[in-house]
Amino acid sequence: MEQVVHHDITILFVEDNDIIRHLYNRLISIRVREIYVASDGNEGLEFYRKYKPDLVITDISMPNMDGLTMIKLMKEIEPDLKVIVMSAYSIKEYFLMAIDLGVTGYLIKPVDAKKLNALIDDQANYILLKRESAEKEQKRRQAEEQVRKSLIEKDILLKEVHHRVKNNMQIISSILKMQERLISDPGLKSVLQESQNRIRSMALVHEDLYRNESFSDIKFSNYAKSLSNNLLRSYSDQQGKIRFVYEIEDVSLPLDVGIPCGLILNELISNAFKYAFEGRDEGTIRIGLALADDGKFHFEISDDGIGIDRTFNIENAKSMGLKIVNKLVQQIDGTIESDLSHGTRFIIKF
Repeated sequence: MEQVVHHDITILFVEDNDIIRHLYNRLISIRVREIYVASDGNEGLEFYRKYKPDLVITDISMPNMDGLTMIKLMKEIEPDLKVIVMSAYSIKEYFLMAIDLGVTGYLIKPVDAKKLNALIDDQANYILLKRESAEKEQKRRQAEEQVRKSLIEKDILLKEVHHRVKNNMQIISSILKMQERLISDPGLKSVLQESQNRIRSMALVHEDLYRNESFSDIKFSNYAKSLSNNLLRSYSDQQGKIRFVYEIEDVSLPLDVGIPCGLILNELISNAFKYAFEGRDEGTIRIGLALADDGKFHFEISDDGIGIDRTFNIENAKSMGLKIVNKLVQQIDGTIESDLSHGTRFIIKF
């Protein structure tokens, strides 16, 4: 006895002969999830539009609308529709028309039930495989969409974090500014101003990250220009006297390198403003960053000021600012050199 294979598909069976229609209804219904039975092409087309079955099995010669016309109209709705044709006539034109319409099986009546079942099995396997593939693709797209939405939410959250960090740092800087106004001691005022500048240099990073598409690195040329201009405003008595020259390659630095480089820049520019141009009407500060042939970044800050003692060694420096610079250079696994032949020039390699 043949083992009945049940397929999770739906079939539309179209046949104008009552006996054949009822017979195959019983034979096919036990093999599939659902079968819809129509008595002619018009009813078959109506059922197809209503139920969208996975597979159509149809006679050709029927009243009102023949099977081939019905198939053509169905194919206009679903070009990949799977169709098995049954005909009592082995007419060549019918066969060729069926091929042109893309039918997947052609059986001559009286139809052998085993052959029909075999065709149903083949088409069911194809339909189920295609359905499984479509479901996997849909799940993949849903997963991708979920990841995309998660990334958007993450970006929004990171933007908000950077925005709030920047705002909090500006509040701290403003508090220090208020404190500075209440103090008459020039030394303490200078300390508070330097602290404000350090906080602003870090706040600028978060401001740039808030505005940029990337949250993992910063474009150093923009950062260096914003930082140096902020410092110029801090030392307002030297505005117009000091100009900046930038020789910075178009590079982006990760946060764990960009922030220390910004703080180094803050300290060395501040030192230049305070000491390099004493008694002078004008001066130039140069800032450079380039990837050298040795595979390292060469970060240079120089001025054409009065210079410092030729015996200077940054490792033995006593000022807070230069001690901070030395520690920050170590933090980025770099080295620092100084050239005191013309003004002051620091070269940091990392």
